[in-house]
Amino acid sequence: MRSKLKLIALSIGVLFFTELSYSQSDSRALTVEANHSTIQFSVPIAKGITRITGKFTDYTMEINYNDLDFSRSTFSVTIQAKSIDTGIDGRDDHLRTSDFFDVSKFPEITFVSERIENAEDGYTIFGKFTMHGVTKEMKFPLKMTGKSGDNTIGFSARLTIDRMDYGVGADFKHSSMEDFLGEQIAVEIDFWTKKKKAN
Repeated sequence: MRSKLKLIALSIGVLFFTELSYSQSDSRALTVEANHSTIQFSVPIAKGITRITGKFTDYTMEINYNDLDFSRSTFSVTIQAKSIDTGIDGRDDHLRTSDFFDVSKFPEITFVSERIENAEDGYTIFGKFTMHGVTKEMKFPLKMTGKSGDNTIGFSARLTIDRMDYGVGADFKHSSMEDFLGEQIAVEIDFWTKKKKAN
């Protein structure tokens, strides 16, 4: 009986250290190359007559990338809300106020992945998304668009966010048109990675 228990304990130990070694040796820290990446969005206005586009220019994205099993990878994204840029200074200033993002109170927009699953056309990332002080579970599709060497990997994501779920502009009223600002925000993210520098 003791021999059998020792054998079971030994097997568990081998599995544990094999798993630990696998996870550590095949993962590496990557970060996004911001000069060649974009986080942009578009919002329908005037009841869909046209759209306004914009982007965030100040953000970080850290990735723990696993070569052998991408589902073991993790993503952490932090966007500085005040970096919103729609090309018109007055509009951007308004978007930073309490009417919309309230950047003095909620300076960051964040996403932290919890798991990644294989999908028919790439992957699905599940995690917690926080904006305007509201945190919700989010999932979105992610495609790997290409690789160059060990550390340069391209990704692309397309998703839609309902701004009302996060209270962004919930009380905004246009001066001359009801329902002027659309609620469904189309988000397009394209980025590539580089090796993260050691601290």
